[in-house]
Amino acid sequence: MKKADTTSRLFTEVGLILKTRLQKAIPMPFSQYQTLWFVAEHSRVNMQEVAQHFKIRAPSATFLVEELVRSGLVARHTNAKDRRKVEIELTPKGKRMFKTIHEKRNAILAKLFGSLVDKDRQELNRILENIISNT
Repeated sequence: MKKADTTSRLFTEVGLILKTRLQKAIPMPFSQYQTLWFVAEHSRVNMQEVAQHFKIRAPSATFLVEELVRSGLVARHTNAKDRRKVEIELTPKGKRMFKTIHEKRNAILAKLFGSLVDKDRQELNRILENIISNT
């Protein structure tokens, strides 16, 4: 097996383990969790930013956000400067949900990577940052 094949397989397996554990721990579809995370990171975003971030079309972004709105986790607001733009932000309920999910995520990550010694964890972080910066 080629080195690139081994690396690809390992990345895929780690990603699937993480995604599977997260999906079991969170009370919503993974795509909604990712959207909630994106909104939480940016405080207030418009639908175009959601679409661009997830590399999807605007109607798909609207669909993603709609369930979060119905669940009371995000609220829509019209932009005061440009009434054509709709922005979304976390509601207090959404902030509580995000905090809970974030804590569960951190516990999963701690368990998954807890066996690494600091030197190995730092090396893994360096490698991942290198991959990200070269894309």
